[in-house]
Amino acid sequence: MIPQVSYASTAPELSDNTRYDFFSRVVPPDTYQAQAMVDIVKAMRWNYVSTVASEGNYGESGVDAFIQKSREDGESRSVGEMESQCLTA
Repeated sequence: MIPQVSYASTAPELSDNTRYDFFSRVVPPDTYQAQAMVDIVKAMRWNYVSTVASEGNYGESGVDAFIQKSREDGESRSVGEMESQCLTA
């Protein structure tokens, strides 16, 4: 096997060492950024959040991570009123 180091891959599924044992990255997975976004929503006391992401695994997995972290944090207002729009290139 050949080791691979990525400078930009943030998909959480790449953290599975049983499947990608020779993969490493220099950026954290989407879940870290998603948690930071939830923290900002809470700190700013926003009641409405919209997301815009690129279509495909990269953009959509970031939005999915944000929705999941929002639900885990009990931040239902940010999920319940969220609009998500994926754009094609």
